[in-house]
Amino acid sequence: MTQVERRQFWTAVHRYSGLAMLAFLAIAAATGCLLCFEKPLDAWLNPELFKPSGPASVEPLAAVERLERDHPELLATYFPVNAKEGRNLTVAVEPAPGRGTLGFDQVFLDRASGAVVGTRKTGPGWDRPHLMQGIYQLHFTLLAGDWGRWLMGVIALTWLVSNLVGIYLTWPLKRPYLRNWKRTWTFKWSSPPARLLLDLHRSSGLWLMLPLTVLAFTSVAMNFFGEALVPAVKLLSPARPSPFDGPALAAPVARAIDYRQVLAQGAALARRNHLGWAPATLQYEADRGLVGLRFSPGGIENYRALGPVTYWFDGRDGRFVNEDNPYSDSAGFKLMRSLYPLHTGEMIGTAGVALDLVLGIVTLGMCVTGVYLWLKRRRPRVSARKARRKRAAAAREAKAGA
Repeated sequence: MTQVERRQFWTAVHRYSGLAMLAFLAIAAATGCLLCFEKPLDAWLNPELFKPSGPASVEPLAAVERLERDHPELLATYFPVNAKEGRNLTVAVEPAPGRGTLGFDQVFLDRASGAVVGTRKTGPGWDRPHLMQGIYQLHFTLLAGDWGRWLMGVIALTWLVSNLVGIYLTWPLKRPYLRNWKRTWTFKWSSPPARLLLDLHRSSGLWLMLPLTVLAFTSVAMNFFGEALVPAVKLLSPARPSPFDGPALAAPVARAIDYRQVLAQGAALARRNHLGWAPATLQYEADRGLVGLRFSPGGIENYRALGPVTYWFDGRDGRFVNEDNPYSDSAGFKLMRSLYPLHTGEMIGTAGVALDLVLGIVTLGMCVTGVYLWLKRRRPRVSARKARRKRAAAAREAKAGA
């Protein structure tokens, strides 16, 4: 295969893989842009749930204790120790053992009074309370469960390969290579439309090749997390043993210790370990009988770097059970914990989320320019193929007549 033939082959791979994944990639890019503002949009859409009636005057833990005391039919399973200013307290709940279903799994508590201001059942939908969850599930699974997740994983893998092929196709055929390649990194607004869109398609991919490749790789890894990544990590770089490695309990159990005790024990343990972070959230895993205290810088849960550190305690007697700390665990566990912060941009904070938004917009732009360029060049290619067929047919007729 000559260099020209090789280039033609990879051009065809890039062209037809792009066309095959076009609609799915556009959906992922558009929904990903919206998800950069997931929490603010959710609060804006549902002010009756998120907006407090006045200044915060109730401690979050006290409000949750009151909720469980007034509603023995439920367990508070996840809530922030330090809530953000101007927002109500969001508490994840589930039925207490032996109780019936609740019909909701989130409770919103007024920061001014601690009273319940609303509930909702999380899940995808197109009404205001469920819209952002619907967008998330559309982004991740196309609202089709595991089949949709696997399909989006294949699309992400195709995108990763297509990105790498696209970078290869920008490499010039003639010397001087670097000087010629430098031209593909630039564009001129004064260029004719077809040339401008080609240059934009190429140059945007080159300037953002590293973050786009990271975004595509993390998409593949998260979509095939349990099927491929976890087995590979267990084989090559297993994490420390965890209480979550074994099977869950046969039936959920009620928490025997109170959250205030866990908060005090966890904070004291963090000081002894010189963690230097503040408690951010409390969590109860009823099917494991474990209470988790999560730590983040500043006491507000975030996913900078590799995300929070969690101390797990036995929910029956308060005994310390495990430290979930990606910063001191294996390289494989670090990789697993890095996927979400890398994919969302939260690894480097607001600047990373802004970059993620730019990547989504650029990906949408590359979908548009790619389709335009394909349509623009399709007619000459089709005409050339027809001409070749006519010449071949004429040659066959002439040979037959001879």
